[in-house]
This record gives sequence, structure tokens and C-alpha cells, in this order.
Amino acid sequence: MKIKKKIVIFILILVSYIQSAFALSFNENLREIRSEINRDNLQEAIKKLKKINISSEIQQENIDLLFGDIYLKINQIEKAEEFYQKNFFTSDENIEALTFIGLAEVRLAQGKINEAIKFAEQSIKINSNKIRPKIILAIAKTRIGDGEEGIKILNELYDNRKDAEVALAISDYYNAFDDVTQAIQILEEFIKRDPKNIKVLNQLASLHLFNGNKDKAIEYKIIVYKYHEFNRNKKKQKQAKAWILSVNPNYFDKPIKIKKKEKEKQKEYEEEEISNYDENKVTPIYEEFAFAPNGHGSGFIVGDGKYVITNHHVIEGAKKIAVRNGTGKVTNASVAAFSKDYDLAILELASPYPKNFSIDSKSFEIPKAGDDVISIGYPGIGITFEQPTITQGIISKVFDDEMGIFLTTAAINSGNSGGPLFNLNGKLVGVSFAALDKKKWLDEMGQIPTDMGYAIKSNMIKKVFEHKESVPVKSAKFNKAKLYEKMLPSIALVVVLLDEN
Repeated sequence: MKIKKKIVIFILILVSYIQSAFALSFNENLREIRSEINRDNLQEAIKKLKKINISSEIQQENIDLLFGDIYLKINQIEKAEEFYQKNFFTSDENIEALTFIGLAEVRLAQGKINEAIKFAEQSIKINSNKIRPKIILAIAKTRIGDGEEGIKILNELYDNRKDAEVALAISDYYNAFDDVTQAIQILEEFIKRDPKNIKVLNQLASLHLFNGNKDKAIEYKIIVYKYHEFNRNKKKQKQAKAWILSVNPNYFDKPIKIKKKEKEKQKEYEEEEISNYDENKVTPIYEEFAFAPNGHGSGFIVGDGKYVITNHHVIEGAKKIAVRNGTGKVTNASVAAFSKDYDLAILELASPYPKNFSIDSKSFEIPKAGDDVISIGYPGIGITFEQPTITQGIISKVFDDEMGIFLTTAAINSGNSGGPLFNLNGKLVGVSFAALDKKKWLDEMGQIPTDMGYAIKSNMIKKVFEHKESVPVKSAKFNKAKLYEKMLPSIALVVVLLDEN
């Protein structure tokens, strides 16, 4: 009897040991996969995921979350949603919180802002310690014009935990309101504490370039380049190199070596990123521009997806022009026509967008004083934003003259230049612009312009783009979140490489 007891105990210990070994092996595999995702070696991550032996339901749920993150990163949004939804009925609270985070990221990428907010709030309700859903919540609110609420959430987060993801989100917020100096300051303060953070250094490179500090921009970008070289990520390394060469064509004339100390720092950063994986925001990797832009504006797609309308001053003096729409597709562009007098330009796209992304000329409508309007575009320097942001106001005054200008209380800054203004019926009433010549305005109008937004009437678009006059029709009204979702694929970020000589 004693021997039988000993055998049973031995078997139980053996089973427990085997289970522990399997769990350890699973966790080690998970860690390896997270490291591949962090490096953006997504095909390698998928290969490793498919090889894992799954022995429990919770392990399968962890795998589904990682598949969701990978598909979200490669901008296959519907596929990502499919994997996140598999965990809807999980019994594990942490998995449930992460599932709602994934779905919030999906809705944010789709432009479904109200649903993104709902899922983020559900995740926070389950686990209020997670910072990722709070960042999503702040970004979602800022994108639909609730910036004060967004920055309040971010500042509270940053006071409690000085995290890179929060610092980046705060920097983006200040970009959105044309305060590049503050955006840089936030990140410069952060890297004093964490000088090896690649995401922050990468964003600082773009900020400094737009601010005219090329040397500082390259100083940070070369660290990013070396990091990708260290991780043998040839695609990212190539992109960083192209960026540097477009700023300084002679930079790589001398070979660049990675010092031993730098390798150690890169390894430390990588380990930290893997450990913090669940708190890192997963963002779709939108298509890259082939050059480092030093100017930008907004625009919108017309002409069955073949053209983009923007302001003339956005593309004036550009050596290169590229466009990225709200769902992340990039194409090069050239100037097809322009009007300096009306500050309008039409860009012809090297690779047209789908026809259904185009704003039909039948949807152009002459602005009327008192109408509610929404401006959609890429404020601030734009380049750090994946998607556009909206501001809301009314048309306060329409001038009956040849200038074709109207005033709106919707905030319009330099990054919004060339972006569309819609009424709540979803009709395009004008084109935003921020390069207002105040002296000319004073001479012609006899008054100094106020702090209002300025836009060009939609009927002035005929100066660069032939279209038939639309007939006003009654249609269902949209709220700002629904209008944002509807128009997202049609909005364009226009970037340029200006000839500074």
C-alpha cells in the first residue's frame, strides 16, 4: 500500500513538473515572439506562432491576442478584429482587458471613434492600472475635437507614470495645436531619463527636421538606423537610411560602426520593450514615404481617386510630393494644375486610389453663414499622426466677392492647409487655408482678421478642377464621429521635400 502511495505521489509530481516545463516553454516562446513583433519582424513572429504547441485554452487566447496585434500592425484591420473577437468569452480578466484594448485599437484605425472610446472604457473598467487603453481614449477624444479632455487624461497618466507611450501621445497632442516647441520639449525631457528609447528618438528626428534643425534630426535618426542594423531588420534599416540621405546625401560616405557600448544599450532597450509589451500601443504600420518630408499640409481625394486637391502654398517650391490617405496608403504625386490667386492646387497621383475613396463633385456645396461645419486634416506637423483630426465650428461669414473666402469658428492651423470642410450633411463646402496675408486682407477688407479659421469656397475649386455644379439636396445629418468615419479614406496627408535653396 505504501509503495502504491509513493507511486501516485511520484506520478503527481512528474505531471506537475511536465506541466511546469510546458508552461515555461510556452512563456519562453511567447517572449521570443514578442521580441520579433517589437522588431517588426512580423513574418518571423507568425512562423513561430504557428509552431507553438498549445495545451490550454488560456494559451490559445494569448496566441489569438498576438495574431491580432500582428495583423493590426500590418494594417489588415478586419483580420486583426477577427482574432481579438475570439477572446470575447474568456474567463481570464487580463485577457479580457487586452481583448478590449485590441478592439479599441481596431476601431481607432477604422475611424469608428465612438466605438474605440467604448472599448477603451470597458478595458479600463476591468483593469484601471493599464495605461494603453487610457492613451487610446485620449487619442480618440483628441481626434474628434475633445482635445482638452484628451490632454487631461494624458497629463494625469504622465504625472503617475512617466512612460514613453504617454510622452509620445502628449507630444502628438501639442503637434496637433501647432506647438512644435512644446512637443519637442516633452520628448527631450523624456530622453534625459531614458536616452535609449528608439520610438522617442525616431519621433524627435521628425520633429527637429520640421523645426529646421537638420543636424539634431540626423543625430537621432542615426541611432534609430543603428538599432535596426543591430537587429538585422533590413527593411527598417533601409527606410532610416533613405530618410537620412534625403536630408544629407553625403552622410554615408564614411562607414558607420556600432560601438560595443551602443550594442549593450540597444539590447537593454529591446529587453525592456519585450517586458512592457502589453503596455505598448499597437499602431498599424502605414506605408512609408520615400523621402524625409520637410513640409506638409492636408488634402482630399477627387476625380475617381486619380487626384488630390490641396492649397498651392503647401506644394509651392517642392522637389518631391507624396500623399498618404487616412487608411495609410502612400503614392507619389505631381502638380497637374494650380491657381496662385485662389491658393489651390490639384495633384495627379502616380497610383490612383479606389474610386470609392473619391469625394464626388456632386457633393460640393456652396457655404452658407450659420451652418455647422467640420474641418478634417493633419494639424501640427502631421508626420507623427497616423490619422487626421477634426475641429468643429460654424460658418460665421461668407464674403460675396472674387476672393472666394469665408470665415469659420472651426480652428484651422498650418497643418490643416488644403484640408476639406464639410457641413453636417457630409457636403464639401470649402478648403481650409492658413497662409493668410494679413496685410493684403487689411488693404482689401479694411480690417485685421480675427482668430477665426479661413477657408476657400468649394465653388472656387473650379479654378483648378472642372466639375458640374451640384444641386442642394436634403440628406441625413451626421454627428462629428460618424462624419469622421465616413470621410477617413478620402482625407490625405500631403508631404513635400522643399528646395530650401
